[in-house]
Amino acid sequence: MTRMFRSLFLTLSVIATLSVIQPAMADIVLSGTRIVYKEAQKDTSIRLENKGSRPALVQNWLDDGDPNADPSTINVPFNATPPVSRIEAGRGQTVKLTYTGARVLPKDRESIYWFNVLEVPPKMKDADVKEKNILQLAFRTRIKMFYRPEGLDGTPSEAPKKLKWSMQQKSGKAVVHVINPTGYFVSFNKVEVTVGGRKHDVNSSMVAPKGETDFIISGLTSAPAKASIHYIAINDFGGAINGKVDI
Repeated sequence: MTRMFRSLFLTLSVIATLSVIQPAMADIVLSGTRIVYKEAQKDTSIRLENKGSRPALVQNWLDDGDPNADPSTINVPFNATPPVSRIEAGRGQTVKLTYTGARVLPKDRESIYWFNVLEVPPKMKDADVKEKNILQLAFRTRIKMFYRPEGLDGTPSEAPKKLKWSMQQKSGKAVVHVINPTGYFVSFNKVEVTVGGRKHDVNSSMVAPKGETDFIISGLTSAPAKASIHYIAINDFGGAINGKVDI
């Protein structure tokens, strides 16, 4: 099974590298932009829908942060079933995610993993490919999965308001320093700094629970004494949480 899993991944990965050659769109659509796996749940699931006009072969797996890792070598305490499936046009497939308990996860904060979906259309006949000059493409989708233990203080939607922000100067660059005292990951869609009436984009992503990080401010080389920060955080459902902080 592992050999088959690895062989399929390598085959699809080679095809997937061709996707940069011309614009195209994936047919497989996920039911959410993120997954929240609560400790009290025996398992959780996500729905895959084939919106295209052809069947698609789909491979699913979870990784712990390395997007280039071979699925057959990844060691995560979760199973995704079925790992490989064929989804007919206009049909769907539910993928079940189960915590195996093979690794003890922290109780005072969330843990993060990534759910991967790799799809490839059915192989066309060589004659059709040559005649129509068609390039077949594979597509990969990768979304976050948060494992949420019970008993964390506060709620995920309150977490962005509890972040501690400051302006700092590091390595010749102005940065927004963010401290997250909560047990929840906080992901951002956008962070913007306003200094003297001028807005500056911030290269933001995510702040880990009980952690801190620096976001580089575009267009600034020195940290301002005063600034306003506007952020758009992302909730469990992919929606927006707007906030503003004056420093």
